[in-house]
Amino acid sequence: MPSLTVKIPSSLDKKLRSAAQKRGERFSSLARRALEKEVTAPAPDFAQLAANYKGMFKGPRDLSEREGYGR
Repeated sequence: MPSLTVKIPSSLDKKLRSAAQKRGERFSSLARRALEKEVTAPAPDFAQLAANYKGMFKGPRDLSEREGYGR
């Protein structure tokens, strides 16, 4: 298996080591899993991300209805 050296902030190092210890696994196993998850996770869908904000803003549903942009 290839080896990889990555510089990470000490705060992230502490979080990773703490999580690995709590889960009873090696640091490298946790780091590999986290990297795999990051590169294989699907890109977030904008509609899902924006769903919580639906109805919070006022204005025309279609921006082409704004004054000066008439049909």
